[in-house]
Amino acid sequence: MPVDDKERGILIPEWRKKEPELTFTESQRKRNIYARKAPLRVMPNDKKQSVHLKPVSYRTVLRVLPEAIEVGTSMGEGVAKYLGVGGFLVILVALFMVIYPWFRNEEGFLLYGSLFFGVIFLLIGITFVRRAFFSPSDHPTLFNRKTRQVHVIPLKPLNFLKFWEKGKPGKMKTYSWDNVTARTYRRLDVPGGTVARTETAMELLCMTEENPKVVDEMVSLGMTGTWSDNNQVALWEHIRRYMEEGGPPLQPGDQLRKINHDKLPEFPPEVVEAAGGPALTEEELAQWTRPQE
Repeated sequence: MPVDDKERGILIPEWRKKEPELTFTESQRKRNIYARKAPLRVMPNDKKQSVHLKPVSYRTVLRVLPEAIEVGTSMGEGVAKYLGVGGFLVILVALFMVIYPWFRNEEGFLLYGSLFFGVIFLLIGITFVRRAFFSPSDHPTLFNRKTRQVHVIPLKPLNFLKFWEKGKPGKMKTYSWDNVTARTYRRLDVPGGTVARTETAMELLCMTEENPKVVDEMVSLGMTGTWSDNNQVALWEHIRRYMEEGGPPLQPGDQLRKINHDKLPEFPPEVVEAAGGPALTEEELAQWTRPQE
């Protein structure tokens, strides 16, 4: 284990090899780049095993209910703004491709080819903008420690051609806490088409009772990071302690994620009721969030 991992408090080694236990469907491999990559770190199946000495939520918790916490995804931490910026840039390129040939009085293949690809780029750019500004502000995952269930509201793909439609949340899925696990991954990313950077992310992998070794749903849980996956591992430890050891919903000094709750998907009333009722207020959360002296 690298020395810096020990200094950070990470208790499990890097993996960096082929996925050791689970299989992904072909559709997942097409939709999600992490389904095709080797995990950076594999969270233990034994959820009583600690993975980090310093659990922190890093402003990923959206709401705290009496018996559950809602954790957001990387979309809610500001990734959408990069999609929006990239979308506007693509739209500008598309408009140039559509308008410029007319000023040059181009004819034939150059004119119609430019128009064709201009329309394609325009639809791509509009899709990015729809995801960034006209879709749910986040896609919460609810961890209920009383029922030991995990409720997921997945990201619903946008219809490429129906450019007038707003993004909508997918249908809620429910899994047993015993049938979910997590992996961290590392990849090269180019946010908004700007400077390339190394990015780490944590994927929540959800399996059904019928197929406990086949991934049914993948959720980009929490936040993205740079070279180190320290934040993701610390977040998983926070969730693990909450579910297994009666840990606090927020750590001292933590805060709820600031997000547009008007665009945040709501869980069904029966799920909220099973979690003890409505979300706690910030005043009620102060007993946990107040920094330690």
